[in-house]
Amino acid sequence: MKIRIPKIVLDFSTRLYLWTTVLILVTFGGIAFMFHTYGMEREEEIGQRYTGLLLNDLAHKINERIITVENTLKHHEPFLVAQLDHPDSLMSVVRKWALSDSLIAGGALAFEPYYYPDKGEYFMPYVTRTLGNKPVAKYLGGKEYDYFNMDWYMHAKEQREPVWSEPYYDDGGGDVMMVTYAIPLFDENGNVFAVMTADMSLESFSKDVSTLSPYPGSYSFVLSRDGTFIYHPKRNLILNETIFSFADSIQSESTRQFGHDMLAGKTGYDHRLLRGEETLVNYTTLGRTGWSVGTVSPYEEVIKHIGTITTYTMMVLLVGLIILLVVLRYVIKRSTRSLDDLTKAAYRIARGDFSAPLPHVSGNDSMRTLTDAIDHMQQSLAEYVSTLKQSTVDQARIQSELDIAHGIQKNTIPRTFPTTAGGDGIDVYAMLRTSRNIGGDFYDFMIADGVFHFCIGTVSGDGGVSTSLLMTAIRSVFRSAISSEQMPEVTIKAMADVLRDSPQADVRSTVFVGALNLSTGILTYANASHNAPLLVRPDGMTEFLPGSSALPLGVDVMEECRPTSVQLEVGARMVFFTDGIINATNGGGAAYTDYTLYHMVTIIMANYPHLTARELLTRIDRSVKDHMGGEEQKRDQALMTFTYSGRSQTHK
Repeated sequence: MKIRIPKIVLDFSTRLYLWTTVLILVTFGGIAFMFHTYGMEREEEIGQRYTGLLLNDLAHKINERIITVENTLKHHEPFLVAQLDHPDSLMSVVRKWALSDSLIAGGALAFEPYYYPDKGEYFMPYVTRTLGNKPVAKYLGGKEYDYFNMDWYMHAKEQREPVWSEPYYDDGGGDVMMVTYAIPLFDENGNVFAVMTADMSLESFSKDVSTLSPYPGSYSFVLSRDGTFIYHPKRNLILNETIFSFADSIQSESTRQFGHDMLAGKTGYDHRLLRGEETLVNYTTLGRTGWSVGTVSPYEEVIKHIGTITTYTMMVLLVGLIILLVVLRYVIKRSTRSLDDLTKAAYRIARGDFSAPLPHVSGNDSMRTLTDAIDHMQQSLAEYVSTLKQSTVDQARIQSELDIAHGIQKNTIPRTFPTTAGGDGIDVYAMLRTSRNIGGDFYDFMIADGVFHFCIGTVSGDGGVSTSLLMTAIRSVFRSAISSEQMPEVTIKAMADVLRDSPQADVRSTVFVGALNLSTGILTYANASHNAPLLVRPDGMTEFLPGSSALPLGVDVMEECRPTSVQLEVGARMVFFTDGIINATNGGGAAYTDYTLYHMVTIIMANYPHLTARELLTRIDRSVKDHMGGEEQKRDQALMTFTYSGRSQTHK
């Protein structure tokens, strides 16, 4: 057994409230998303700048220390040269620069082999500080301390210029982790005869780096020129691992990449994923040594403030949204109360209760116009129904109902047509020929504020009075739209609402709504599945008016009806028609078709280019009748045509 789910029908105010609520929610959600996204970007940028400033300050401090050590050593170089002839006095000279500044952990003067023959192959006066900051002087050199093969000695000798060594642990010398600044000394022949050094302990350097923690969970590290860790919170990495071997151990390609960037001397920041955690990595270089210093901060700590701000903002938006929706519900209910009452009255009228009271509407807006139109319709229907009740025979009653429907259909359409003689700049003519079965074809037009408003369409249903009532209601919406200056697509949407709220099932309508500015010639229109009209240009070229069509009015599927605009030239003609024209059949069952109409209009305009709107319509109608050849008309037939001649400048 198939279970049928009842269809939920919502009134206009509820649907308006729901759609407005959805729009507000989407708007508020978009604002919150944009605020959060932009806030995160700004917070990341601020975090990068803040960490960058701290890094630059640390780099500046380290560079100052390095420059101090370099200047101290260079300052004592002349004193050393003056004492070269007295090798036993060199220890006192070394003591002077080794103890002249707290940044210097030790100093030495290492000579080439047998520079002083009586001193032997190795001769290296060396002064350092103990843990108690007491000076210790000793001579180094020998198999256990072969300084000839140490990096600081070899690099200074080979490069023939002052150099900073890579970090190393000075086993047998200062017995601490240090770096050495070495200056080569040259004899008269330009040969290096000794290397003058100053050692700088990395302990104080490491303390400065370890204190660089911009955010909770941040840590800093320093790389040597070849990528070896000089400092890292994990002590086992220092001097034992490079950043590349570390990247391999944690399988992080991003770590390897910014390691390359750091060794390339770049300065900047990067948002990377390290060990599955989002981080912000800032790095810079120490220009004089070629070392790099970097800081890794948890990304969630960098953007933590924006999360708090977003939470408070969302709370404010939520409270504001609730208040807005409550106020909106009240305003919509109050504003649409008259429309709800009018809809209920229209339902009662559609069910045959022509004495149903209409709501009182104050003001002079579109609602008042619609109420007056329905009141007029109600009175007209009451008169027709009164006449219908006088029929005593069932056949007469049926015929009377058809007569009423025909009367409503014909009596409500315009019978006076504007011509160019009136000064409005347009010549209009239309005709409606009803069939035995009411199909609900209609047309309407009105000139208001220099704009020619018009519509043509078909209402299909069970026939009879109800179809004519719906046709009249649609025309009332059209008239109401003119007074409120609605666009054609909005008018069609209002017509669709009328049909959707109709108690009749399977009621459909096609309609074409347009507005022609008589001063500019701009035609704006919207088409709800109606036949595309013909446009005849002043040069005689005929074409179907372009523009996509929406679904017919009355279907459950909602589809947006898009407006289209076209510029009409002076002398342009338009021909509008309903299905009854192009589906008119002859004795052989052949339809007239829209292409037959297209060729007929083309031929007529080629032979009679100066026809009035009435003459053109008459010739088209005669062509349709000739095609039918006396066959019975099965559908309503409606034709409307106009010629745009440009509005007179003196017409008001």
